Amino acid sequence: MKGFFIYQLLSYFRSLKWIPPVVVYFIWVFVFYTYQGVPILSSYAVTSITLLFISTWITMGIFSLENESEKQLLFVQLSSKLRYLCGKWCICLLVVIPLLIFAIFYPILIQAFKLPVTPIHFGFTLYGHFYLALSGIFVGSLFSATGFAQKKYSWLAAMLVNIITIVSEGMIERLTILKWPLYLFPPIGKLISYFQEGDEIILNNEILFVSIWGMVYLILGFVIVTQLFLRKER
Repeated sequence: MKGFFIYQLLSYFRSLKWIPPVVVYFIWVFVFYTYQGVPILSSYAVTSITLLFISTWITMGIFSLENESEKQLLFVQLSSKLRYLCGKWCICLLVVIPLLIFAIFYPILIQAFKLPVTPIHFGFTLYGHFYLALSGIFVGSLFSATGFAQKKYSWLAAMLVNIITIVSEGMIERLTILKWPLYLFPPIGKLISYFQEGDEIILNNEILFVSIWGMVYLILGFVIVTQLFLRKER
Protein backbone atom coordinates (compact mmCIF):
# COMPACT_ATOMS: atom_id res chain seq x y z
CA MET A 1 0.00 0.00 0.00
CA LYS A 2 2.90 2.35 0.65
CA GLY A 3 3.86 2.22 -3.02
CA PHE A 4 0.25 2.88 -3.99
CA PHE A 5 0.11 5.94 -1.72
CA ILE A 6 3.29 7.38 -3.20
CA TYR A 7 2.13 6.65 -6.74
CA GLN A 8 -1.25 8.29 -6.13
CA LEU A 9 0.21 11.38 -4.50
CA LEU A 10 2.75 11.85 -7.29
CA SER A 11 0.07 11.28 -9.94
CA TYR A 12 -2.24 13.79 -8.32
CA PHE A 13 0.38 16.51 -7.95
CA ARG A 14 1.73 15.93 -11.46
CA SER A 15 -1.78 16.16 -12.89
CA LEU A 16 -2.04 19.71 -11.48
CA LYS A 17 -5.67 18.97 -10.54
CA TRP A 18 -4.85 20.02 -6.99
CA ILE A 19 -4.00 23.60 -7.93
CA PRO A 20 -7.53 25.07 -8.41
CA PRO A 21 -9.14 23.74 -5.18
CA VAL A 22 -6.08 24.30 -2.98
CA VAL A 23 -5.35 27.79 -4.29
CA VAL A 24 -9.01 28.79 -4.10
CA TYR A 25 -9.21 27.66 -0.47
CA PHE A 26 -6.01 29.40 0.62
CA ILE A 27 -7.03 32.64 -1.07
CA TRP A 28 -10.53 32.41 0.40
CA VAL A 29 -9.21 32.01 3.95
CA PHE A 30 -6.68 34.85 3.49
CA VAL A 31 -9.36 37.19 2.16
CA PHE A 32 -11.95 36.15 4.74
CA TYR A 33 -9.65 37.05 7.64
CA THR A 34 -8.62 40.41 6.21
CA TYR A 35 -10.54 42.06 9.04
CA GLN A 36 -9.77 41.40 12.69
CA GLY A 37 -12.10 41.22 15.67
CA VAL A 38 -14.41 38.68 14.05
CA PRO A 39 -16.51 36.13 15.99
CA ILE A 40 -14.97 32.69 16.46
CA LEU A 41 -17.56 30.05 15.69
CA SER A 42 -19.46 31.78 12.90
CA SER A 43 -16.13 32.49 11.16
CA TYR A 44 -15.10 28.87 11.49
CA ALA A 45 -18.52 27.87 10.15
CA VAL A 46 -17.74 29.69 6.90
CA THR A 47 -14.32 28.07 6.45
CA SER A 48 -15.70 24.61 7.29
CA ILE A 49 -18.54 25.00 4.76
CA THR A 50 -16.02 26.04 2.13
CA LEU A 51 -13.91 23.02 3.05
CA LEU A 52 -16.92 20.80 2.33
CA PHE A 53 -16.98 21.93 -1.30
CA ILE A 54 -13.20 21.91 -1.64
CA SER A 55 -12.84 18.36 -0.28
CA THR A 56 -15.57 17.18 -2.68
CA TRP A 57 -13.68 18.83 -5.52
CA ILE A 58 -10.38 17.25 -4.46
CA THR A 59 -11.94 13.81 -4.04
CA MET A 60 -13.50 13.81 -7.49
CA GLY A 61 -10.15 14.85 -8.93
CA ILE A 62 -8.30 12.04 -7.17
CA PHE A 63 -10.81 9.40 -8.28
CA SER A 64 -10.50 10.57 -11.89
CA LEU A 65 -6.73 10.15 -12.13
CA GLU A 66 -6.79 6.79 -13.92
CA ASN A 67 -8.62 5.59 -16.98
CA GLU A 68 -10.37 2.23 -16.94
CA SER A 69 -7.38 0.15 -18.07
CA GLU A 70 -5.04 1.78 -15.54
CA LYS A 71 -7.57 1.17 -12.78
CA GLN A 72 -7.79 -2.52 -13.68
CA LEU A 73 -4.00 -2.80 -13.49
CA LEU A 74 -4.07 -1.25 -10.02
CA PHE A 75 -6.72 -3.76 -8.95
CA VAL A 76 -4.38 -6.56 -9.97
CA GLN A 77 -1.33 -5.03 -8.27
CA LEU A 78 -3.23 -4.40 -5.03
CA SER A 79 -5.02 -7.77 -5.29
CA SER A 80 -8.11 -6.09 -3.86
CA LYS A 81 -10.61 -3.55 -5.12
CA LEU A 82 -11.40 -2.64 -1.53
CA ARG A 83 -7.75 -1.73 -0.87
CA TYR A 84 -7.85 0.50 -3.94
CA LEU A 85 -10.93 2.34 -2.64
CA CYS A 86 -9.59 2.73 0.91
CA GLY A 87 -6.24 3.88 -0.48
CA LYS A 88 -8.00 6.57 -2.49
CA TRP A 89 -9.83 7.76 0.62
CA CYS A 90 -6.54 7.94 2.52
CA ILE A 91 -5.01 10.07 -0.23
CA CYS A 92 -8.02 12.39 -0.08
CA LEU A 93 -7.48 12.82 3.66
CA LEU A 94 -3.75 13.45 3.21
CA VAL A 95 -4.51 16.28 0.79
CA VAL A 96 -7.40 17.78 2.77
CA ILE A 97 -5.92 17.69 6.30
CA PRO A 98 -3.30 20.43 5.63
CA LEU A 99 -6.14 22.69 4.46
CA LEU A 100 -8.07 21.87 7.63
CA ILE A 101 -5.07 22.69 9.83
CA PHE A 102 -4.47 25.94 7.98
CA ALA A 103 -8.13 27.02 8.32
CA ILE A 104 -8.10 26.43 12.07
CA PHE A 105 -4.71 27.84 13.06
CA TYR A 106 -4.23 30.73 10.62
CA PRO A 107 -6.80 33.06 12.29
CA ILE A 108 -5.39 32.15 15.71
CA LEU A 109 -1.85 33.01 14.61
CA ILE A 110 -2.88 36.41 13.22
CA GLN A 111 -5.17 37.05 16.22
CA ALA A 112 -8.20 37.61 14.05
CA PHE A 113 -10.81 36.82 16.70
CA LYS A 114 -12.30 39.29 19.14
CA LEU A 115 -12.26 36.70 21.94
CA PRO A 116 -9.64 34.12 22.97
CA VAL A 117 -10.15 30.62 21.61
CA THR A 118 -11.06 28.27 24.45
CA PRO A 119 -10.63 24.46 24.47
CA ILE A 120 -14.39 24.10 23.81
CA HIS A 121 -14.12 26.40 20.78
CA PHE A 122 -11.10 24.51 19.52
CA GLY A 123 -12.60 21.04 20.01
CA PHE A 124 -15.92 21.96 18.43
CA THR A 125 -14.16 23.67 15.54
CA LEU A 126 -11.83 20.74 14.95
CA TYR A 127 -14.78 18.36 14.89
CA GLY A 128 -16.74 20.64 12.55
CA HIS A 129 -13.95 21.00 10.01
CA PHE A 130 -13.06 17.31 10.16
CA TYR A 131 -16.68 16.26 9.80
CA LEU A 132 -17.32 18.52 6.82
CA ALA A 133 -14.07 17.39 5.21
CA LEU A 134 -15.15 13.75 5.61
CA SER A 135 -18.60 14.64 4.28
CA GLY A 136 -17.00 16.18 1.22
CA ILE A 137 -14.94 13.03 0.66
CA PHE A 138 -18.08 10.92 1.04
CA VAL A 139 -20.09 12.99 -1.45
CA GLY A 140 -17.14 13.22 -3.85
CA SER A 141 -16.55 9.47 -3.85
CA LEU A 142 -20.29 8.77 -4.18
CA PHE A 143 -20.37 10.72 -7.44
CA SER A 144 -16.97 9.62 -8.78
CA ALA A 145 -16.37 6.03 -7.63
CA THR A 146 -19.83 4.50 -8.06
CA GLY A 147 -22.36 4.20 -10.86
CA PHE A 148 -23.26 7.86 -10.35
CA ALA A 149 -19.87 8.75 -11.85
CA GLN A 150 -21.17 7.70 -15.25
CA LYS A 151 -23.89 10.31 -15.18
CA LYS A 152 -23.41 13.40 -17.32
CA TYR A 153 -23.89 15.91 -14.50
CA SER A 154 -22.24 14.04 -11.62
CA TRP A 155 -20.08 17.02 -10.61
CA LEU A 156 -23.05 19.38 -10.47
CA ALA A 157 -25.09 16.74 -8.62
CA ALA A 158 -22.37 16.44 -5.98
CA MET A 159 -22.35 20.18 -5.42
CA LEU A 160 -26.15 20.26 -5.29
CA VAL A 161 -26.11 17.61 -2.54
CA ASN A 162 -23.66 19.77 -0.58
CA ILE A 163 -25.89 22.82 -0.94
CA ILE A 164 -28.95 20.90 0.24
CA THR A 165 -27.11 19.62 3.32
CA ILE A 166 -26.13 23.18 4.26
CA VAL A 167 -29.57 24.76 3.83
CA SER A 168 -31.51 21.74 5.13
CA GLU A 169 -32.46 23.43 8.44
CA GLY A 170 -33.98 26.40 6.64
CA MET A 171 -35.85 24.09 4.27
CA ILE A 172 -37.32 22.16 7.21
CA GLU A 173 -38.46 25.39 8.90
CA ARG A 174 -40.35 26.40 5.78
CA LEU A 175 -41.69 22.95 4.87
CA THR A 176 -41.80 20.50 7.78
CA ILE A 177 -42.78 17.74 5.36
CA LEU A 178 -39.17 17.74 4.16
CA LYS A 179 -37.88 16.65 7.58
CA TRP A 180 -37.88 12.93 6.82
CA PRO A 181 -36.55 13.06 3.22
CA LEU A 182 -33.68 15.26 4.41
CA TYR A 183 -32.54 12.48 6.76
CA LEU A 184 -31.01 11.01 3.59
CA PHE A 185 -28.46 13.84 3.67
CA PRO A 186 -25.64 14.41 6.19
CA PRO A 187 -26.79 16.48 9.22
CA ILE A 188 -24.53 19.36 8.28
CA GLY A 189 -27.23 22.03 8.45
CA LYS A 190 -27.97 21.23 12.09
CA LEU A 191 -24.28 21.22 12.98
CA ILE A 192 -23.70 24.57 11.28
CA SER A 193 -26.64 26.08 13.16
CA TYR A 194 -24.76 25.53 16.43
CA PHE A 195 -21.80 27.50 15.06
CA GLN A 196 -24.09 30.43 14.38
CA GLU A 197 -25.57 30.65 17.89
CA GLY A 198 -22.65 32.72 19.19
CA ASP A 199 -19.30 32.09 20.84
CA GLU A 200 -20.78 31.21 24.25
CA ILE A 201 -21.39 27.62 23.28
CA ILE A 202 -22.41 24.98 25.81
CA LEU A 203 -22.01 21.31 24.97
CA ASN A 204 -25.44 19.88 25.77
CA ASN A 205 -27.07 16.54 24.99
CA GLU A 206 -28.56 17.83 21.73
CA ILE A 207 -25.17 18.84 20.33
CA LEU A 208 -23.62 15.55 21.41
CA PHE A 209 -26.46 13.59 19.81
CA VAL A 210 -26.13 15.45 16.49
CA SER A 211 -22.34 14.97 16.56
CA ILE A 212 -22.63 11.23 17.20
CA TRP A 213 -25.41 10.80 14.66
CA GLY A 214 -23.29 12.66 12.11
CA MET A 215 -20.43 10.19 12.48
CA VAL A 216 -22.80 7.20 12.40
CA TYR A 217 -24.29 8.61 9.19
CA LEU A 218 -20.86 8.90 7.58
CA ILE A 219 -19.88 5.37 8.60
CA LEU A 220 -23.06 4.03 7.00
CA GLY A 221 -22.48 6.28 3.99
CA PHE A 222 -18.96 4.98 3.38
CA VAL A 223 -20.23 1.40 3.72
CA ILE A 224 -22.88 2.11 1.07
CA VAL A 225 -20.31 3.73 -1.23
CA THR A 226 -18.10 0.67 -0.81
CA GLN A 227 -20.93 -1.66 -1.83
CA LEU A 228 -21.84 0.53 -4.82
CA PHE A 229 -18.19 0.67 -5.88
CA LEU A 230 -17.72 -3.09 -5.69
CA ARG A 231 -20.96 -3.64 -7.60
CA LYS A 232 -19.84 -1.22 -10.32
CA GLU A 233 -16.42 -2.86 -10.68
CA ARG A 234 -17.66 -6.46 -11.02
